[in-house]
Amino acid sequence: MSFVKRFGAVYRTDLKLLRRDPMLLYSVAMVFVLLLIVRYFKERVGVYYPLLALLALIFIPMILGMVPGFMMADEKEDRTIQALRVIPISSEAFLAYRLTWASIATALLTAVSPKILDVELSGRGLLVLGALFVLEVWIYGLLITVFSESRMQALTVSKVIGWFLMLPPLIRLVVVWRNLSTDWSRFTAFLPTYWLYRVFEGIPKNDYGDLPMALAVHLLWLAPLVWMFRRRVL
Repeated sequence: MSFVKRFGAVYRTDLKLLRRDPMLLYSVAMVFVLLLIVRYFKERVGVYYPLLALLALIFIPMILGMVPGFMMADEKEDRTIQALRVIPISSEAFLAYRLTWASIATALLTAVSPKILDVELSGRGLLVLGALFVLEVWIYGLLITVFSESRMQALTVSKVIGWFLMLPPLIRLVVVWRNLSTDWSRFTAFLPTYWLYRVFEGIPKNDYGDLPMALAVHLLWLAPLVWMFRRRVL
């Protein structure tokens, strides 16, 4: 079977899933709604706005990673993902296909989000943020896929993981708000979103010293998830 026919078979499956559950597409529109809501409160939250804006930005890779994650969980439940073994198609090629469009959409949304939120980000800062967000799309999508066997499980997993990954900037927001002497968010340094906010805080100062560690932590999460996908899914 040719390369085009292989991915054509996957594409037809995708269309069936999207027709069955248009909420997956509506969730993407909710990103814009969330960004606009946060922008409305800019003048009301003052110095806390940058962290609040970051919390909104984090929803971009979460929601766009959720869509392919739910689609793959659906395929696991319907046993259609196992059928892909006879196409044949490699695990890496399938992931690249399924997550590339979400990665592109994330990059585009990240590019326009500073205008919506009215925050200043340099071109380099925006590029760095977009790269980290793309890695998080893969991480979030794979977490849902690997640890879910059905749509109901995917919904539960997405909620738990979502709140878990929101902890670092949320704790940091509380630290800044209450002017605490100890930055308790350091205890979440094993999470990729901790290093995301560290990089985000350094962008206005043109300080990218935390970027290597941020990339390392993201890759340390991604590598075992890809391995687990190959072992447990496809």
